[in-house]
Amino acid sequence: MRTKTLQLLSLFLCCNLALNAQDLAKKLKNAKGIEVTYQTLYKGKVIPDEMIMRVKGDEVSLTSSTPQTEFPKTESFLNYSSGKFYRRAVLSGGKVISTITLFKSGEGFKDIGKEKFLGLDCTLLRTSINSNTIDVWYTTAIPFRGTPQAGVGVPDGLVLKIVRNGDMIQQATSIVKLKDTASILPTNWGEEMDASYYQYSINNSNVITVPVFLHQSINFTGAKLPAELNGAEVYNAGGGTIILKKVKLPDNVKDRSIFAEVAQYSDGDAYDRTGSIFMIPVDKKLSFLDAMRDLKSVPSFKAKDGDYPALVSDSTYDVPVELMRFFTGFGVRKFNNNKVPGQNWVDSVLYKSEITPLAERLKGEVWIGAYIGNWDAKGHKLSLTLKYYPEGERRAYHTIPLFNTLNYLEQAGQKYPLLFGSDSLRATFTIEEPIKNALLLYTTTGHGGWGNGDEFNQKPNSIFLDGQKVITFIPWRDDCGTYRNWNPCSGNFSNGLSSSDLSRSNWCPGTVTNPEYIYLGDLSAGTHTISVEIPQGAPEGGSNSYWCVSGTLLY
Repeated sequence: MRTKTLQLLSLFLCCNLALNAQDLAKKLKNAKGIEVTYQTLYKGKVIPDEMIMRVKGDEVSLTSSTPQTEFPKTESFLNYSSGKFYRRAVLSGGKVISTITLFKSGEGFKDIGKEKFLGLDCTLLRTSINSNTIDVWYTTAIPFRGTPQAGVGVPDGLVLKIVRNGDMIQQATSIVKLKDTASILPTNWGEEMDASYYQYSINNSNVITVPVFLHQSINFTGAKLPAELNGAEVYNAGGGTIILKKVKLPDNVKDRSIFAEVAQYSDGDAYDRTGSIFMIPVDKKLSFLDAMRDLKSVPSFKAKDGDYPALVSDSTYDVPVELMRFFTGFGVRKFNNNKVPGQNWVDSVLYKSEITPLAERLKGEVWIGAYIGNWDAKGHKLSLTLKYYPEGERRAYHTIPLFNTLNYLEQAGQKYPLLFGSDSLRATFTIEEPIKNALLLYTTTGHGGWGNGDEFNQKPNSIFLDGQKVITFIPWRDDCGTYRNWNPCSGNFSNGLSSSDLSRSNWCPGTVTNPEYIYLGDLSAGTHTISVEIPQGAPEGGSNSYWCVSGTLLY
């Protein structure tokens, strides 16, 4: 009985589909245009947004069924007569852009059979696009042609279903007569551009770009920071090797990913140099602005071998928050006339790092600085841009600057941080409430001492929290030879290597040094101490080993 019932139901559905198909074809026979609604499914799950395709003669428009309330607002069009695929977008501010590419329908398809869809007789085709298997159902039972995807059109039919790799399905759910018989192509195409630039403009239309420095000189001039500062001006300080500017950053960064982009080249200095991008907290009594005017005006870290001003935060002073550590190549651009067979020198070096964990510090009005340690009268040229990319929900960190031993003021008399030779670095901080899953954002690089120094020898870094060891690791880079084209003035040794090829303590000439995320766990309310221990090497001749470390608490 059950089998007979199912057979009757199946026969009824088949007859009903056939009648509906005949009725549909009859209704659309004299139509001047049609509107097709497409539904998309991925692995059986319906994706809410539907596509609406309108067809009038040889013109096809493709739009979303959901009204676009945010920019960019995009739409696409096909013209079978001209064989052109049009894309158009309205950006924020009302700017209209468009691009036109050619499309060819029906090429590369293999006929694999006949099937019905929506009760209509369909031809089933198969092709491969970018290693994806594409199956297409199209019908000629309706006197219109169109496709929801420009890359999978057919010359003389209406595409009703497209399946990619068996799990992504786009299929028609309804076909109705087009009520509006006017042209479905827009009259305003705005600025026409190459397809790649069009897509680039779309992708970057909601990116907030903040230019900070542009081809700014960082060189040794003896420059000092003046007593009065104008926020719109770029200042040279610390002997000229620091540039500084007060910038207006977005106020709302909650749903943004933030990247720092630095472009750098030599304007006269031939050597690899330590570089750093930093922001200056100014919410305490003293700041690094005071240190740049008078190093002795800010608190000192009392080490066994002497006092080191400006290296550790306390209740009255915060160290600069390091956003990026980078190292210049040997003489990029200025010394590109040096010829080495097989090497093509780059014109400048681009350093790009995500700095989203420090977003709390990168909003509103902020002092941003850049440093390249050098003693050259022309030094380097540097550009810095901060980019805020739209993103979904993400974890937002609170930040506490703890320590920064990078000697930004070397060219203004600050001594090298040699303290690890006889002592550990200690930073104390207080939290009002317990926190969970605290992290230490820790950047470390070893320097100096020539062949036997810490720059070229592996040295463990140990981190302690309240006297208990958290981690010991060796910061090291073995991939420096990858960046030979960034180093036109790097010496070539008799053994075939270049000095820029040599492995180093967590840095290479022409690269960014990535920070370490060190898990500290849950912290109770009260006062805590972070300590750093490094077995710094002894002086060698006239050279010292030293370590540049910076740390910010994230929670």
